[in-house]
Amino acid sequence: MVGAPRRGARQHESGSLLGARGGAGRAGTALGWSFVAVLGSAWALQPGEEVDRGGSEEGRTYVGCREAKALYAVGLIAIAQSDAYRAEVAAQEGIALSTEVEIGSSLAASFRRVLGFAAGWRGDYEQAKELAEESLKLSRQAHVQVGIARALFELANNLTYLGDRERGKELYEEAIALCREVGNASGLGGGLLSLGYFLLLEGDYERGATLNEEAVALFRERGYKGNLEFAVVNLGWAALLRGEHERARSYLEESLMLCKELGDRLTASDGLEGLACVYATEGASEQAGRLFGAALALREAISFQSTLEEDAWREPYVAEARSLLGEGSWEATLAQGRAMSMEEAIEYALSEEEPFTATLPKLGEPSAPEPEHPAGLTSREIEVLGLVAAGMTSAQIAKELFLSPRTVEAHLASIYHKLGVTSRVGATRFALEHGLA
Repeated sequence: MVGAPRRGARQHESGSLLGARGGAGRAGTALGWSFVAVLGSAWALQPGEEVDRGGSEEGRTYVGCREAKALYAVGLIAIAQSDAYRAEVAAQEGIALSTEVEIGSSLAASFRRVLGFAAGWRGDYEQAKELAEESLKLSRQAHVQVGIARALFELANNLTYLGDRERGKELYEEAIALCREVGNASGLGGGLLSLGYFLLLEGDYERGATLNEEAVALFRERGYKGNLEFAVVNLGWAALLRGEHERARSYLEESLMLCKELGDRLTASDGLEGLACVYATEGASEQAGRLFGAALALREAISFQSTLEEDAWREPYVAEARSLLGEGSWEATLAQGRAMSMEEAIEYALSEEEPFTATLPKLGEPSAPEPEHPAGLTSREIEVLGLVAAGMTSAQIAKELFLSPRTVEAHLASIYHKLGVTSRVGATRFALEHGLA
């Protein structure tokens, strides 16, 4: 993707995000540490949360404590910029520094939350859960209510991704109640939008939207721009999933403007993809294809993988745009979108350019009934089955159909169930017998 930051370029030659430690280099950067530590304190700490100074504020300990706070600030900035790699390195350095300087349980817990974020980003939810549990334990030891709430949110996130959604929702509710109790507005807003998002994943669009609306109102009232884009894009998807396309467009465009200002690549990919779906409903398949391509490139750049539910949200719109364009034009428009930087993609998505529209039925309009297929297979399952019979792997099928490997596996599980088979061999035999290969 044009303009995508390279991970290696973010590091100092020494391998440290903040430069080499020790000797004259450390003493010479004391002023820099103090400046970044102020940033970290101003951004990260809420009323009722203290960072322990951890012993003497003289010499090495003085600089070390501020370096730890600076590392935490760097980790938070990296998270805001969707840079899991830099966040992970900052947290690892912070944890290593804790063996040299007593930084206190509160900040030690914070480093584990940042490290857990990086683990979850790459899909290692088990490790992320363990780090959230460690963070919760340390926050309880420090008696920091805001830290406890944050750890509960992280633990809820990871339990939900691991499939324990009921326990996850219980922890969300506990954390939200705690934030209300201590008056932690930013934590409360984050909790509301997080729980609201998972309700959207479960199909409870009404309650999911209501919680995100409360989060938006809170962020606007307090003047918080960070996190506002998350709640707004959630509202865009909630409207899209309910068929309210113009309302969805308004929210998604607002989220993209915020993402451009904040440099939030992950949420930008959600907003671009949402607008791609809106364009697909209008028959503007070229715009849709370019925006799908741009969103895919952003996610690849930050090594982020969408959920099975998110893939299912996107799939009918992708299929519609792809069928309107035809295979060759579809691949070309995807490539055009993938070549855009985030800023270019957002500018394109928000442009007033008259969209190209095909003279075919729009998504949602009455169309010819779905043809009947053997064993009750859907058209998509027939497509997947044909590719299986052609000898393609799940990864190859995913690339061919613009799906995630997990979505392909879900289709295969459904195919096997309907056909009463347990393997690709059995599925291929069925396809050959019924002229589907």
